[in-house]
Amino acid sequence: MSAPSMPKIVIVEDEGLIAADLESRLTKAGYSVQGSVDSAQGALKLIEETSPDLVLMDIRLKGEEDGIQVADLVRQTLDVPVVYLTAYEDNETLQRASQTQAYGYVKKPIATASLKGAIEIALSKHRYERDLREERDWAIASFAAVPHAVLVADALGRVTYLNAQAEELTGCGADQSLGRPIREVLHIFSSENGKPVEGFATVAMIRGQAIALPGNSCLTGSQEQVCPIRGNVAPRWHNGRVDGVVVTITDATLDRFNQEQSRQESKQEALVRMADGVVRHLPGMSDAAEVSTQLLEALPEDSPLRESAAKIEQLAMDAFATTCHLKAFTELSALDVERIMLNEVVGRFDEAFQALEPGFTLLVEPEQMPILGDEWVLLTAIMNILLHARAQMQPGTGLVMDLSRAEPKIGPWVRLRISYSTAAEDAASLERVFEPSWSGASEDLHITHSLVKKMGGLISARLEPGNIIRFEICFPLAGVTCAEEAGRKLDAPAVLMIEPNPEIRQVLHAHFEEHGFNLLEAAGAEEALLLAEVYQGAIQLVIANVSHEGRWDTLTERFAAMDPRMQVLLIDGYVESRDQSQRASQSRAIRHLTKWDLLAWAQASVGETKYALCAS
Repeated sequence: MSAPSMPKIVIVEDEGLIAADLESRLTKAGYSVQGSVDSAQGALKLIEETSPDLVLMDIRLKGEEDGIQVADLVRQTLDVPVVYLTAYEDNETLQRASQTQAYGYVKKPIATASLKGAIEIALSKHRYERDLREERDWAIASFAAVPHAVLVADALGRVTYLNAQAEELTGCGADQSLGRPIREVLHIFSSENGKPVEGFATVAMIRGQAIALPGNSCLTGSQEQVCPIRGNVAPRWHNGRVDGVVVTITDATLDRFNQEQSRQESKQEALVRMADGVVRHLPGMSDAAEVSTQLLEALPEDSPLRESAAKIEQLAMDAFATTCHLKAFTELSALDVERIMLNEVVGRFDEAFQALEPGFTLLVEPEQMPILGDEWVLLTAIMNILLHARAQMQPGTGLVMDLSRAEPKIGPWVRLRISYSTAAEDAASLERVFEPSWSGASEDLHITHSLVKKMGGLISARLEPGNIIRFEICFPLAGVTCAEEAGRKLDAPAVLMIEPNPEIRQVLHAHFEEHGFNLLEAAGAEEALLLAEVYQGAIQLVIANVSHEGRWDTLTERFAAMDPRMQVLLIDGYVESRDQSQRASQSRAIRHLTKWDLLAWAQASVGETKYALCAS
């Protein structure tokens, strides 16, 4: 083996005796001195001719230029480290010297040990930086044309290279990333539990083989945007040893989007098949409920069979409610599809929902976003999600709805997001959020999912870091050059029904629409007022079951303030007396209000505003 070559050194010193002493000491220490000069011009010429490994530079030189100016030129034009020699320590000189990025500083008079230490540190530091540059150049040549994001880290987990795709994906430029720990550049977390995904670089280096990032990984990039990713982490080998990792990441937004929608659609199809099977095995529940009620009314007050008959009636009504609930899931109403401007539809919620939830914020991009859909169905779907969010959100944290174009990678789609912070929901509950819940709560979202899907849209819900729930509805953009638009008719008479029981709403919905009315459904007063705000047609009649409401007088006043022409009918349940002078104790005088009675009121709802209370 040949002996390692001696480092070559050039001395730039204006004192001849000091230069000769330095040359002698350096030669004895095992260095090869290439020569010494005392001026700036001579220094540049000698350095260019000899290509030394290091330059010892006195700050004070002969001529107009000093050593600091020479060192700056060497830094800009030649890859040679410089160590300063000087007796001057004033602040101005030290500040100028630091700007040249010199590799060391030795104070005169010079001790041999200090000199050798400064030289070795400078040579070692320069070799390390040169290796980094070579590594960077190799990485640029290897990964610049790769379509994936690539990030390289050393054995200590510090970033040494990232390509343009990685800069774009992470939102972190090379100047901000190089030298930082990999965990500070790649903010990866699990979409299942929101926890950080860490230690993958160490695991790959310990195993000595490539590993895949978890399948549910997401990356938080610039402006806190969340991006689903898939990727691999491979150890990097040098001279038979692992000295770092190469991380490759692919944006999985489109793949994850398609997979999630396919999974959710398959799940909903299975639920619909199951619901349809239950409905088919429970036929005639409407007749059973009606017969059981007639039986109970026909029995005398003192009959020993009344208790059994009442139980039969309750069971029949429960079974009927179940079939109605399932039919609402399996038999959706026909849609009246038109080309609508989603910006305009969403904009109606700004002031209307602000009155219900002061922490509501609406963000809408100015660009027009036309879609094909049923305007009223869309309004109802959005409202259902907002009401669900309001019920589940952490108090005082705010609720945000924003409308924008989807990422170009997804295609020409528009995306509506509803985001809120929660402590009541988790990944497991979101997995079931679009399933029938049987709770009767107005925020049940199973029908909303089916309606959005029927309009050609996609809907999803996911948990993000910080316990943030994000609902997303996506629709394909309609052609903006469409010449004819199918206008949805809002001139049909509209009735607003306030009823907390979804099964009753389902029965009345089909009945009213069959007779030419638009039936707007609400589970409570606040929801009804919001519906009346966003509905663009005229509402002729409000039918409100006030048995669940505390202040019905306030309700009538609020509707009157909204539109004095709106008639309001208040009912206390669905039982009325044929003769108001007779009381409920006289059971033969009691009858249930039917859907035909309610329809008759709707058909007569013209003229001046009337408020009536049908009490049991």
